[in-house]
Amino acid sequence: MEILSENQEYAISKFLQRYDYDAVLEILEEAGIIDGDLYFLIESCQYSVNFEFKRALESIEKMSSQMLTRREIKKLITNLNNLEQGEPEDILSELIENIKIQIVNEEYIDFLGRLYRLKEALFKYIFVSTKESKSYKVSMHGYMVSKKNILYTLKKKYNIYSGNLIKGVTQYINRHVKKTKRMEKVVEILNNDRLESLIRLRNESPVGHGFKGISKEEIENIYGSPMEVMRDLVKACELLDLGISSNKYDDINEMAVHMIGSYENH
Repeated sequence: MEILSENQEYAISKFLQRYDYDAVLEILEEAGIIDGDLYFLIESCQYSVNFEFKRALESIEKMSSQMLTRREIKKLITNLNNLEQGEPEDILSELIENIKIQIVNEEYIDFLGRLYRLKEALFKYIFVSTKESKSYKVSMHGYMVSKKNILYTLKKKYNIYSGNLIKGVTQYINRHVKKTKRMEKVVEILNNDRLESLIRLRNESPVGHGFKGISKEEIENIYGSPMEVMRDLVKACELLDLGISSNKYDDINEMAVHMIGSYENH
């Protein structure tokens, strides 16, 4: 059996804190660990954080039968299947986890890019989930939630002419969605001036239309802590009755740390 040195084990624990699964895989491979439960778990995470959920699931399915019977792994398999199928709670949770990872790693340009994607995804979800019957199953994949389809439906069915999905759906909510305190609060969170200012910052960056760098200080001056932005968006999801999990990778990392013990040589 291959073993990990104390330095390698320490490095892995540090990289796990940053959710840097590429680096963890490199260390495992250097130590001659190119398969086995720990390797496949980390490989799955590497695919998953890049939204390659089918490959992430294939990696998990290579784990030992003993691991596949564990409750945490069964839960992860269900999650990856749901992500493949576009389940709203799982997709939005994954986006929020991604945002958290970028905050931890101080990748503020990517953070603002994901933030915009999450805001847009929530407006897509609101539109599709309120215009269909309650029995209709919403998926975050496919034509139903495409920008093209939503803008076309807004125009043809609701006489809302907008090239901007968020503005168009906001008009639809104001005109056609039953007014409740919860929905008002959701729209207030998603369309408040602070979040709009962050989106403008995103538009000036390389993930938008410009080349401007983004600092933590700029985000804090506009909104406060980046984590506060994430907490507000989780709140918006909860007001829409979407159960959000934001500890998936922390739970996996904890499991991985325990598994590292099998390879210790000290």
